[in-house]
Amino acid sequence: HCLTQACTRFRPTRLIETGTYLGTGTTAIIARAVGHLTIDDAVFHSIEVNPAHAARAAENLARAGLRGRVNILNGLSVPRSMLPSVEQIEELYVQRVIADEIVVDHEEPDRAALYHRETDFPDLPDDLLGQVLDAFEYRPDFVLLDSGGHLGHVEFRYVIDKLRAPCLVALDDIHHVKHFQSFRDLRADDRFDLLAASEEKFGFCIARFNP
Repeated sequence: HCLTQACTRFRPTRLIETGTYLGTGTTAIIARAVGHLTIDDAVFHSIEVNPAHAARAAENLARAGLRGRVNILNGLSVPRSMLPSVEQIEELYVQRVIADEIVVDHEEPDRAALYHRETDFPDLPDDLLGQVLDAFEYRPDFVLLDSGGHLGHVEFRYVIDKLRAPCLVALDDIHHVKHFQSFRDLRADDRFDLLAASEEKFGFCIARFNP
């Protein structure tokens, strides 16, 4: 897996992921890779907004013997003010999306409401990405963005503007509405060096970013 290869090559110690989901996908791959490389000082934060998913992820990682390698944070990745409204989601991901070219979730009549519901947890903390970036002095080694379909490009812009040192940036679902625009931006930005891109499932890429 290109994630494992990237960890082996660059040996990251400050890692961030958004979209833990159930902890059985990229979260487990990264945790295993860091463990196998015996990077003892590694700190890996994984952000999940859905409380039920975060709880299941903790159980699944514990069952796999990986719980001690991942700090699961339950809350919103970006400031709440950056969340697109139902109307904005409708415009961006229903009215303007080129559905023949990229993958989208949900049928059109329900799409905006269902996407909005994915991040509608008003009692949870927000801006967890900002907090962990601050804890890493805005110098993480590795950032994987794999959050909600309507939040991918929001997270991408938010993170890139804050990075102060070279960093690996991975995007999941680059042929999906989640990171279709992010991947376009990445390829057009000479601060990125694309290391790998895969067509598997909905597409995946890893790039080296140098601010």
